[in-house]
Amino acid sequence: MHHASIRPAVIADAPGIARVHWDSHQATYVEPGRVARERVEAWTMADRVARWTANLAISNDVYPAPEGFHRMAIWVAVVDGQADGQIVGWANTSAGRDPDGPRDLELEGLYVLDAHHGTGVGQALLDAAIGDRPAYLWALADNPRAHAFYRRNGFVADGTRKFDDLWQITEVRFVR
Repeated sequence: MHHASIRPAVIADAPGIARVHWDSHQATYVEPGRVARERVEAWTMADRVARWTANLAISNDVYPAPEGFHRMAIWVAVVDGQADGQIVGWANTSAGRDPDGPRDLELEGLYVLDAHHGTGVGQALLDAAIGDRPAYLWALADNPRAHAFYRRNGFVADGTRKFDDLWQITEVRFVR
């Protein structure tokens, strides 16, 4: 059972979301040697905070999405009983970034700090973000833990793969 509350993200959550994003990228991509450290860290914390601030402003209707951005829905997992409301995970969805997406809903990201893996936080975020709706997502080809999580939630790899030139990784698409 998780000890976190799931809620829609607000603009003030941008630094916390950026921190989870950074720490998760380190743990999932850099430390296992899946992506070179310099590639991941080229997207600095300052850049991430700025990007998430803009994403959250758009998702909270502060202004419409300018070129290069799109509207998404964003949820955060916040540890219960902590005065500072530490964000330990987040999920975001959109109408899809792919022009030929197999569903009208894309789970663009779901990240949970390592210390909270296996606590139900990821499941609670997925439930809040997409419930039982049909959706698709992209996952790192070499991430068996994520693949197992998505399969438990009714997703299947549909055989579609893409290569990310920036990070030099292969991603696979899951659909339900």
